[in-house]
Amino acid sequence: MDPGEPLRDLVRAARSPRGHLAPLILSVAARQGAALGSGSRDELRRMRVRVDDYRELAALLSVEVPGVRVLKGPSLADHYPSEVLRSSGDLDAYVPDEAALWQAVTTVRRTRPVSGIDVTVLGSGERVHWLVILRWPAQDPVLDTDHRVELVTFAYPGEPGVVPVRAEPPRDQVTSDLLAIAEEAFQRPFSIKDVLDLALALDSPGCPPPAALAEAADRYRLAPELLRLGETLHDTHGLPSPVNDRLLPLLREPAARELAERHAREDAPPERERAWTREPCLNSGRPRHGLRLPAGPTPGPEAGADTEADTGADTEVRFHVYADGVLLRCPVGDFLMVETELVDPAAYDAALTELRRLRALDGARP
Repeated sequence: MDPGEPLRDLVRAARSPRGHLAPLILSVAARQGAALGSGSRDELRRMRVRVDDYRELAALLSVEVPGVRVLKGPSLADHYPSEVLRSSGDLDAYVPDEAALWQAVTTVRRTRPVSGIDVTVLGSGERVHWLVILRWPAQDPVLDTDHRVELVTFAYPGEPGVVPVRAEPPRDQVTSDLLAIAEEAFQRPFSIKDVLDLALALDSPGCPPPAALAEAADRYRLAPELLRLGETLHDTHGLPSPVNDRLLPLLREPAARELAERHAREDAPPERERAWTREPCLNSGRPRHGLRLPAGPTPGPEAGADTEADTGADTEVRFHVYADGVLLRCPVGDFLMVETELVDPAAYDAALTELRRLRALDGARP
């Protein structure tokens, strides 16, 4: 932040890049004694409420759900200077298995006003991996994005055909957080906040030595991505990091080896599809996303409405294959599983017909 620039211009510029940077800049300005107006103060307050809410929820999940690990978010915020707010759009939590997943879902739904749930499943090895996203409105739903919790049974999803799913995160929190940031490169370009997170985490007292970080990046097949992020930090004016300067040379050889292996797989003939999971309908290895189906026994005028009030502990999961597709019946609802964003209306209508048939059978059972 150039102290010669008007704060108004800095905040306006911060609204374009990813990462909710404006509240961070406002917090730095407030820390330095700048006078903020009512709108700025409330924007900063709302983000603090969101961040504090995520921190409280992370602490609750760690108490109630065995094996849960919250990645990034609260632990990265601990590395920031006092009174500097690390903004956060969502909360990411890893759970080790399906039982822990549904327990975590129940905890969030019991304690937060969840208004929407998305489900994605992925076949990998002998497991079905899950991504469950729970959302609820922000304090100002017009100006702010929904609160969002992502619960996953894998630490790092990778990219199909490039890097496989890696289920368990490292035990060390700083290492698992930094690899989670590096993993973001498969989804989007690195952001300014990613660079800040790396710089402050590397400078933290609990950070492992560079050799351990490089070894973990190699083992989790993220050396190229962590190298790229570290090079961005190295090239960032006014943000020196001696630890990063020691880390970069240690990443270059494993990064080059990983990239060579990826290129070799690209040039190799495609492997025949094989059974990935216990669920044959997921054997393609591609993710399937859930299109929510009406909650009632028959579609009515409000059939598309969510019914999130039911927070029972039922954890039964059924994948039902029928002539036109796959239905998922799970504790958070019934879904038509799809691989693309656009769904044929005829396929949706067929799913409703099949779901009505299944519900009728359920009702006929004693």
